Amino acid sequence: MPPPYGIGSLGIIVGDGTDKIAFGNETNFAELPINDLTTLKYWVYAGTNSMSGVSLPGINIEADPNVGSVDDTTLVYLPDSSISPSAPAVRLPNTWQQYDASAAGSKWYATGATGSLINCTLITPCSFADLKTALPDAVITYSLGFSKSSGNAFIGAVDGLQVNNTVYDFEPYGVRKTTP
Repeated sequence: MPPPYGIGSLGIIVGDGTDKIAFGNETNFAELPINDLTTLKYWVYAGTNSMSGVSLPGINIEADPNVGSVDDTTLVYLPDSSISPSAPAVRLPNTWQQYDASAAGSKWYATGATGSLINCTLITPCSFADLKTALPDAVITYSLGFSKSSGNAFIGAVDGLQVNNTVYDFEPYGVRKTTP
């Protein structure tokens, strides 16, 4: 099945156990205020015959929360916990599906002390809107990108990361910027 943009995508393979992967951009988003993120979408392809037990890649944003005494946190989108319209109502194998990490129904958390401080943890995730409200002065420090953590294996791809009015299309010879 062809990707949603162009002819390529970012392939991701993570085994069971302790394997994990991260892919991000440390240049384009540095110092961007979290509150300036209005649209944050991407496409996922899970190459499997069944979605049972499959954990999908999410978005990670390394940020300075500018709350409390902590200088850094990672803001993590949980596609597997998110519900429509943030995630598809039905997750399908071998199909490109779009996830809208900025929409209602999204589930996010902040790592470390920041999560506890704003009551937005892995145990008690919050929506993207609530996260932005709780962190009004937060800025991206290092990167915005994809991550697939350890645990369940994943074989698939991501493509078409939309950050506001720019889509990042993963192609065989690099990433190209386009419009939605």
